[in-house]
Amino acid sequence: MLYDLKNDVKILKTIIPQTVAGDVNGDEIDRQGFGSMTLIALGDGTAVGTVKIQDSDTSGSGYADAAAADIIGTNDNAVDATFTEVTIGYTGSKRYLRAVWTNTTGGEVSVCFAGGSPDLAPVIGND
Repeated sequence: MLYDLKNDVKILKTIIPQTVAGDVNGDEIDRQGFGSMTLIALGDGTAVGTVKIQDSDTSGSGYADAAAADIIGTNDNAVDATFTEVTIGYTGSKRYLRAVWTNTTGGEVSVCFAGGSPDLAPVIGND
């Protein structure tokens, strides 16, 4: 059976859309059940800063910057008026992820993860 992309990808929020005035540690997401993850960061064209992925084996603690070998693209990727949409791929094995926004100039920012290659499809909760 074939599924459309909506049924093969789960969107997981880590930094809800907000006006940032400082650094933000995103909410933790659990990647269990997904073979791949992509971070998607959106800025409003006035926000300037960087976004990166941190990972951990333990829920709620032990977060560190994801290893360069586990990243597709660049961790600490710039979001600004030129690059208002940024993606970073994650190929590591740690179960828990979060985004970290390091602020330079305030503006509106939103960050989510797209979980792909699900163990079970169709995925639920994308309503």
